[in-house]
Amino acid sequence: MKYCKTCHVHYDNTLEHCILCNGELEKTGEVESTYKFPEAKKRSKSRFFYRLFIFLNLVSVLVSLYIDFADGLPLTWSLIVGITNIYIVVMFLVLAVPTIWTHRITKSVIITVGSLILIGLAIRDVDWALDYVFPFAIMSNTFFITLLILVNKKKWFDYFSSLIFITIFGLIPGLLNVLNLTNVQWPSLVCFAFSTFTLFGIIILPSKSSREEFKRRFHI
Repeated sequence: MKYCKTCHVHYDNTLEHCILCNGELEKTGEVESTYKFPEAKKRSKSRFFYRLFIFLNLVSVLVSLYIDFADGLPLTWSLIVGITNIYIVVMFLVLAVPTIWTHRITKSVIITVGSLILIGLAIRDVDWALDYVFPFAIMSNTFFITLLILVNKKKWFDYFSSLIFITIFGLIPGLLNVLNLTNVQWPSLVCFAFSTFTLFGIIILPSKSSREEFKRRFHI
């Protein structure tokens, strides 16, 4: 019997390398392996209420736009109602999909920032969202995930993909500064510098074993 210490799988054949990670197999004594799979069950809960929730929010958007448009004036409050309804639906879908909780937080932060920017555009006052909300939200999330990796190194990979994504996203405030789309520049500059520093740390600091694990999991 052969055994892969990385994937914890036993092989009763003539293979020399694991088919999952391509690691070298070790010879062990005879081990009787029993694999039990859960019985397939039909979903008992209906998706009716999910669909009803999404449908009611979309109806709210359309009704609000129609009432506001019927006044004959430029759309105002209906845009905020519509953005809020769409935000609720998207957040509901993000939270309903089973995934790692840090991924949910990262997606929630990005969706919330995007919604606030859209609300700022709707009320013709987007400066507060671009100047303060956007950079500080990204920096807070980046710091939080970095802290998780440092505290819980055994599960670093669970948080690593979220950190890469939010760090790359954090470079956008610097681009907004270059395009002169921000009035208060220092928050965006700090966010850009922090994201750049973190990105370099991701590339330079990991150990050889961490890089090998990253390549193995992403099949690079």
